[in-house]
Amino acid sequence: MRPSLQVLFLIPVLLVSTGKAAYAENNLRIEHLPRVVKQGDVCLIRALGPASLKSIYGEFRGERFPMAAGAENGIHEGFVGIDMSTRPATYEIRVVATGRDSRIYSSALSLKVEKVDFGIQKLSLPSSMVDLDAKTLARVDKEARQLKALFQAFRNERIWRGAFVRPVEGEISAAFGLSRIINGQHRSPHTGIDLRAKEGTPVLACNRGMVVLVDQLFFSGKSVILDHGWGLYSMYFHLSEALVKEGDRINTGAMLGRVGSTGRSTKPHLHWGIRINGARVDPLSLLRIGIHPILGERE
Repeated sequence: MRPSLQVLFLIPVLLVSTGKAAYAENNLRIEHLPRVVKQGDVCLIRALGPASLKSIYGEFRGERFPMAAGAENGIHEGFVGIDMSTRPATYEIRVVATGRDSRIYSSALSLKVEKVDFGIQKLSLPSSMVDLDAKTLARVDKEARQLKALFQAFRNERIWRGAFVRPVEGEISAAFGLSRIINGQHRSPHTGIDLRAKEGTPVLACNRGMVVLVDQLFFSGKSVILDHGWGLYSMYFHLSEALVKEGDRINTGAMLGRVGSTGRSTKPHLHWGIRINGARVDPLSLLRIGIHPILGERE
């Protein structure tokens, strides 16, 4: 699955018969939370549908994505990642399923995405962090290609379980989506959040996952990236040290490393980012969705 998809359903959505009105008597409903969906949001799709299905998948912009059974019979849920640059418009999400009687069921949801003014952040940094020589530019380009390839990989396994948690409890020093002007030059927008914390503060995994990168990168310094399955990744940057290795499977709240100020950073903090099938989303939006009471678990 390519990152252009920019959507991830972590638990499935509504099914309505496209044939002879099967299940019509169940008065099936579908909704999304939050009610107002904006650029950079993680959106919960929730529906009441048939409890027993043989197979199910979703479609968005002509691409398929996987789904799994909900926590309660008849309750189906899913997450959609709305990239920060998604054009404000109304989009269709469709779910298709096959019942145990081999009938095909389908339903569509219209999702309106609204524009966000993320704001501007002006920074002054040492010129060595901004005006890069040819050797450093080559390194930065190589690292960017490495990360792009990593996020294109799709693990057909849902490793995460339950609600997501904050990796540290610090205040936000730089919000998600800020347009950044560094030393008077326009740079890439801020694709995560920066959390203030003292040097050495433990950094915890936001959910269960597999460690797929532990490396020292130019911009993000000592970095750890977790693959939570089904295209969902979490990033932990500027660490003073990493306490895990690539290939480790870790649980929610496991200690990944310690807060530092490595890479392009002037003071200790944690940069925390989330990708959902390539969609750059606000980690706080994922947290708000994750604590919703209907998000149960069934192992």
